[in-house]
Amino acid sequence: MNSINSSWTPSHEENNGIITKTYELINAKLHYLKAKTDCPDEFIHKFIGAIQKEWHPSSCQSIARTSKKDFQN
Repeated sequence: MNSINSSWTPSHEENNGIITKTYELINAKLHYLKAKTDCPDEFIHKFIGAIQKEWHPSSCQSIARTSKKDFQN
């Protein structure tokens, strides 16, 4: 499946469950990082951007995850 053209949407249960919990966890960890390091918001923005790049459908990491999943099926 071509991830860029994916029309996947989470179910209501996923959106109100695991997705909301994951968002809250990530946000809490970013607040913790800021509190422990006193880093500027700009650093956190760039940090999240680096993670976001790893999850872009054409990134090496994303291709490897997709290939591994396809291989296991």
